[in-house]
Amino acid sequence: MKVTTIQIILFLTALTSSCTSYIFPSSLPQRAVPVSLFSATTSTSAVAQNFNTNKVGDRIPIDESFAGLKRIYSGPDIFIIEDFLDKSSCEDLIRKAQEKKLDQSPVAYAGKTDDKNELIGLAAKGPVAWIALGLGWFQVQQSTDGNIMQLGINVLENYVLFFILAFASITAFIEFRADELQTLRTSTSTTLDNLEDPKGGAARFVKRAADLFNPNSAEKINPAKHAQYFESPTVIRYEKDQVLAPHFDANKAASTEDANRGGQTLATLLLYLNDVENGGNTRFGLLDLTVKPKMGDALLFFPADADGLFDDRLEHEGCTAVDTKWIARIWRHIDRVQPPFGLSNRALSQL
Repeated sequence: MKVTTIQIILFLTALTSSCTSYIFPSSLPQRAVPVSLFSATTSTSAVAQNFNTNKVGDRIPIDESFAGLKRIYSGPDIFIIEDFLDKSSCEDLIRKAQEKKLDQSPVAYAGKTDDKNELIGLAAKGPVAWIALGLGWFQVQQSTDGNIMQLGINVLENYVLFFILAFASITAFIEFRADELQTLRTSTSTTLDNLEDPKGGAARFVKRAADLFNPNSAEKINPAKHAQYFESPTVIRYEKDQVLAPHFDANKAASTEDANRGGQTLATLLLYLNDVENGGNTRFGLLDLTVKPKMGDALLFFPADADGLFDDRLEHEGCTAVDTKWIARIWRHIDRVQPPFGLSNRALSQL
């Protein structure tokens, strides 16, 4: 029996529906790829029109009466806390980081799992299916006894072959992108998780951060209650011409990729450890907001809402350094951050 065009169409519909629904169920999370993943520069106006903020809820609460707290942007909220830490504490953080030794700052490919699944899903539903059918049809036409059953066998064999090739190619591409992302960040950094010196810069930074994230200003007696959600303070140095390209601190795949480090990042607290005369600004390109480093001041923003929903308005960058810039960072996560990323029970007990 010769194969008709109608039979081809019906067969293709059945093949793509059954194969893709089995391999890629409808519950598979989908993800919008950040603009900065493929380009370090973008049109602010064009991206601003694509904000998807309808579902972004309220941020986590903070102590709104915290000394020096000033809102510099609304919707999303961004704050500056003036004189968050004194000069001696800032200098101690720099000194302790230098003593411990700084290595190149790591860059994580946020959303790597979702990106890979999405690309494979698109390939399976499109090119792989069509190529498998086209080749299968050609093979039947070259056969003297071609029929619908033979077409089915050919197409299924071709589909499996081309799916494997697509899977391997996409996996290699994703790994290549992960390696390439490291070039977007050229700073050096180290973590400080030793809080034994109660007057040291690290302990002071964590205690002040815990107070800031405690919305009840009358209850500041247990900083460990809030500090357990922190990653250990990270001190970062940007020397001349070093840069951090536009990026997001939250991760749309945080529930899986960041499960071992407290899940989603709900807040970023950046502390400027020295005055920087030239270069090194922190810039939120989509919001047209630039912050100049000033020793002791801290910058606070919220990469995701209180429930962990990614906020795509908070893309930011560390502009090219001219003078050396030192910062310290604490990420506040949705869940308890266990060591080695978070503070140990011993360190928390020393607060």
